Amino acid sequence: MFFSVILPIYNVERYLPECINSVLKQNFTDFELILVDDGSPDNCGEICDNYAAKDNRIKAVHKENGGLSDARNVGLQHAQGEYIVYIDSDDYIISDDFLASVYNSATENNSDIIIYKFCQFTDGETKLSPCTYSLATVSNIIDTDDFLQTLVKNDAFYASAWTKAIRKDFLTASGVLFEKGLLGEDNEWYLHLLSSGNYRISAIDKPFIAYRQRAGSISKTTKIKNLTDYIYVLEKWSNGIEKAQISEKRKNALFGAMAKYYANLLICYLRVNDSEKKKYKTRIKELSFLLNYSKSQRPLLIKKVYSILGFDGTVFMLKILDKVKG
Repeated sequence: MFFSVILPIYNVERYLPECINSVLKQNFTDFELILVDDGSPDNCGEICDNYAAKDNRIKAVHKENGGLSDARNVGLQHAQGEYIVYIDSDDYIISDDFLASVYNSATENNSDIIIYKFCQFTDGETKLSPCTYSLATVSNIIDTDDFLQTLVKNDAFYASAWTKAIRKDFLTASGVLFEKGLLGEDNEWYLHLLSSGNYRISAIDKPFIAYRQRAGSISKTTKIKNLTDYIYVLEKWSNGIEKAQISEKRKNALFGAMAKYYANLLICYLRVNDSEKKKYKTRIKELSFLLNYSKSQRPLLIKKVYSILGFDGTVFMLKILDKVKG
């Protein structure tokens, strides 16, 4: 079969049928759907079993709770398709020709990674916000290094696992898994993946995933662990990319992506309401060299402010802007 679609599932019974049905409605039918019940305390396990009983393309996998990373890794262990697609189970697929479009891109370009866009919406509402970035400028770029450089420059570099399909052989050969226990695990995973050997990457300039914004979700809540995990990923891959057996051009592109992550780290720092955060200031300041690789608008602007005002002044200015926008 061509696709293994992996859904990690935990405490999402309100949203799960919509997500599953959006997969089953695909007009490209050569896929398996792997439902990974991560020890969910609600009725998700029963919902998974009911769907699996009705459609032999569906596998229901039940496990003790281990978090999102662990659920995705377990799903990969059960996958038999040529390409892996991850979808978060509180989101859904917008278009019935999603898998068909990815199939065409994968086969026409012999791609190891296919990226695509998404739209956001607020839980409880139906209106989708338009996608904020374009992939049109990279759609015809064949060279992987040029592709990544252009992505970063155009602020179209997104790490989210659910915005891409990955050839399974490339995943298993690279040995890249989601690191357990991290918040924002996709950043670590994607930097690891893109610094792992040779691959071909292509893009589809269409939004296929509806990304649900939920109050109180992991992505909307800023805590000290968000901060420490961000620092951990940037420290780990500052060294990892430098040592990776990849071209200098690709390293430069990945450091450019990390410059944006550093800008996000500063925003994370100002939003954490915990006096303990001050003890991490030195480590954050030591990572400021990443701003030298800035390519897109926000990190370039923060680089300029940082060069004049330093760490404390930059955080102060960002705090004011954050309050104005908030």
